[in-house]
Amino acid sequence: MADEAVEPLARQALDLAKNTLLVNLRFMNAAFARLRPLPAPGTALACDGTFLRYDPLTLARAYATDAASVARAYLHVVLHNVFLHLYPSERVDELRWDAACDLVAEHVIAELDLTVTRTARDGAQRPALALLDAALPLVTAETVYRYLREEMPDDAEVARLREPFYVDDHAPWHRMAAIAAEQARTGESARRPEEPHAQAPAPAVGPGNDGTDIDLPPEADGAQRSHASKRGMAPDDITQKQAPKNAAPTAGKRFADTVNLDRSREQWKNAALETGIQLDSYVQLWGTKGANLAMNLKAVAREKQDYRAFLRKFARIGEHIRVNDDEFDYVYYCYGLARYGNLPLIEPLEYAEEKRVRDFVIAIDTSASTKDGLVRRFIEKTYAVLADETSFFADMNVLIVQCDAAVTHVARIANLGDLDDYMENVEIVGLGGTDFRPVFAFVDDALDRGDLRNLGGLVYFTDGFGTYPARKPDYDTAFVFVDDASAAAAAVPTWAMKIALGETITLED
Repeated sequence: MADEAVEPLARQALDLAKNTLLVNLRFMNAAFARLRPLPAPGTALACDGTFLRYDPLTLARAYATDAASVARAYLHVVLHNVFLHLYPSERVDELRWDAACDLVAEHVIAELDLTVTRTARDGAQRPALALLDAALPLVTAETVYRYLREEMPDDAEVARLREPFYVDDHAPWHRMAAIAAEQARTGESARRPEEPHAQAPAPAVGPGNDGTDIDLPPEADGAQRSHASKRGMAPDDITQKQAPKNAAPTAGKRFADTVNLDRSREQWKNAALETGIQLDSYVQLWGTKGANLAMNLKAVAREKQDYRAFLRKFARIGEHIRVNDDEFDYVYYCYGLARYGNLPLIEPLEYAEEKRVRDFVIAIDTSASTKDGLVRRFIEKTYAVLADETSFFADMNVLIVQCDAAVTHVARIANLGDLDDYMENVEIVGLGGTDFRPVFAFVDDALDRGDLRNLGGLVYFTDGFGTYPARKPDYDTAFVFVDDASAAAAAVPTWAMKIALGETITLED
């Protein structure tokens, strides 16, 4: 079939699939409206956040064979976008991230169970989806990604798991992430891959005396140009003459473009927020069928916490020795130098009052349900924050307490040297049951003894499954979870703060 004939059919099939989905998923109208079709013969189905690239012939044949497969593929790609799967870290494990994103998208589709998206692949997916439901309280790309990293070290096994869920090519995601990261490191401005470097103006071409074209210098015909010739050209005059047949779509419709990457991410985040709001109005209609879709949308809309900024909530005012430029008056300083020669009238203060953390307790749940690898990565992340002089006083009093059903180890950190020694020789002790009360009792005793005179607060890293204290302590407390799933399942007391750091912060930073 000729390309001229198949392309309109493929576009019509895509529109029909989208309209069929809209009849059932009206709350996703904002998300469906964001993608712009980009026919590209001979390529795999893919999306870069703006364009949906597809092969017209493949799409038309798929629709003729099974219309539901096209609708399902379209919904699959849109879910990738609203869940922000297209914007991974450059350091992510590509195989496991791609598999996790496909599993999550198909998990939501299976949960919605729409007639227009039922295909033969449903049966092949059920065993893997049942495994995820049994292993994870909340199925998001981050939780599945971590599960695959911890439970499936064999790449071939992950590839086999992903096979029934594969729909679109994710290579543009990682290519954009790598280019954006490189540009951030080098400070270069993003440039479209297809866009050529700026070149000197080409010589003008005009008719010669013999009727042939001859090269003229750019300024040779300047006297013959009117003032109007320097204004912008009319839109009808801007064409790609003498260009290859497929050059116009390539130049006019960029794919995998990093120029507007941040803008695209923010627009999809807004689309996810609007979809979540609209979904709430359909909750009585959908019931539990849309539960995982709603939770994924909430995870996208939730602002990720900066751990350093979070620790600053526990800061106290104190003096820090440094030149205080904020309270230094340059007027008197310069006047003294001008009036008396080399004698300034005022010197800068050599101390400043700042809100920093001095006395602090970090408790770590070392029960069997908290993996040793997660504990170590949390300590490393906390170490990076502690080592930053802008967050803690040089003379600090930090207790790092390990606890499962009882306190198993306590390390006192007085300075950065102690911190370095602790990180070099850290050993996880415990891995039994979970009881939070012994840590609070230990901190209360330390306060009574005077070991903690200016306690900023207690941060408890845990999976949340344990026995909480019955009463509120006299100091601020926060329970820190590795992801939304653990945070959502934990029955944290109302007097404590609850924070989910998220995969990108706890595991990738």
